[in-house]
Amino acid sequence: MKQFFAYGKNAVENIILTNPSQIKKIYITKGSSFSENVYSNIKNNKIEWESIEKDLLSTKFEIKYSVHQGYVAVLFNFKYFEYEYLIKNDCKMILMLDRIQDPQNLGAIIRSASLFGVDAIIIKSINQAEITPSVIKASAGTIYNVPIIKVSSLVACLKKLKENGFWIFTSALKDESVSINTLDSANKTVVVIGNEGEGVSNSILNSSDILFKIDTTNVIDSLNVSVATGIILYSFYTKKR
Repeated sequence: MKQFFAYGKNAVENIILTNPSQIKKIYITKGSSFSENVYSNIKNNKIEWESIEKDLLSTKFEIKYSVHQGYVAVLFNFKYFEYEYLIKNDCKMILMLDRIQDPQNLGAIIRSASLFGVDAIIIKSINQAEITPSVIKASAGTIYNVPIIKVSSLVACLKKLKENGFWIFTSALKDESVSINTLDSANKTVVVIGNEGEGVSNSILNSSDILFKIDTTNVIDSLNVSVATGIILYSFYTKKR
């Protein structure tokens, strides 16, 4: 079974500072160092760590030095949450991702979600990028900051959420989509973001309460999905404040 790990200075240090209980062991290359507060967290949480030669670390985890930057944290296996978490914890702001494929996009989206008040992220159990080391790095180590829930059917999940009083706001480049600037905040909100190439599936579009889009100057090109998600989440975040 492959080890689950985080790499890169920012990702590793963020996990040490915010979720040290998720770490089994830390590897750091000789000549590298941690800041005082990070080292204090390692010591206070009794996290095992080892100084290792640069080439050995690259070989051990099969990644180049330019990628891991001399920092690797071996983690406990990632645990997804169940649907019930949303109701038990009275979540108000949920992000649903419809078949995001690129690990860099997923990581960047998780990072934005952790910054802009998202209570939980819902993804599909198939046809969706998983939480991997590359996703962790792209998220800057924020994968534990927002609970991630896996469901077999996004449409069925939306139906249950609507029954629990949620409004479904879906990002879509459609003629009937309204400007994000015209939206009012709902007490219980689900924001749906679609696949990089195909957007949101028709079944989800049909399950949505409101379709919206970001106003841009270009009617031909569109924003990268992670960039668009950051803008969207910030917009909803400011409306709820």
